[in-house]
Amino acid sequence: MSESAFQLVQLAYWLSLATWFGGVLFVAIASPVIFRTVIEHRPILPNVLSVNLEDQHATLLAGSIVGDLIDRLTRVQLICAAVLGLTLLMQGFAIDISSGADILRSNRSAYVLRILLFVAATAIVVYDWRIVWPRVVAFRKTYIDNADEPDIANPAKDNFDREQRRTVTLLLAVVALLLGMIVLSANVTPKGGHVTIEAGQ
Repeated sequence: MSESAFQLVQLAYWLSLATWFGGVLFVAIASPVIFRTVIEHRPILPNVLSVNLEDQHATLLAGSIVGDLIDRLTRVQLICAAVLGLTLLMQGFAIDISSGADILRSNRSAYVLRILLFVAATAIVVYDWRIVWPRVVAFRKTYIDNADEPDIANPAKDNFDREQRRTVTLLLAVVALLLGMIVLSANVTPKGGHVTIEAGQ
């Protein structure tokens, strides 16, 4: 792979990694701020309940805002994961990961670790997208549709809050995994990019 092609691969790699990491970090930080701010203002949702018991309107509204953010973030994450996976594959042909010297073994180890971290982060995103998020949507709908029936609404609200917290926890896990990828990507160089100094020279 030529130097210009390597630079294009690295550009796509860093853009997708930075966008993914930044988006997830922002939502993970913003979520508790949104919950705290909305709950402090104690809004009333007239189309949900006639009585605002235990500030349920506030937590439902905050959860809905965070949920919409996560829904849009998931699309960004999937796009970034696709680009990042492709560039990781291309890096295998562009960087020197052969065995022999210490620096090369280190490059190979870092490359393998980046792949493992990427696979783990992508698996979490897919799990949240296909398993957790549908539960969040279903519990929210059950709560709103049965808002005047506490026996149905209260368990649905508890389940909605639990799955919402699980989603935020998964976001923090993705942040940690992507941060690991960033750290392990600091010294990526193309084949022939290192210099070997012979003894006596």
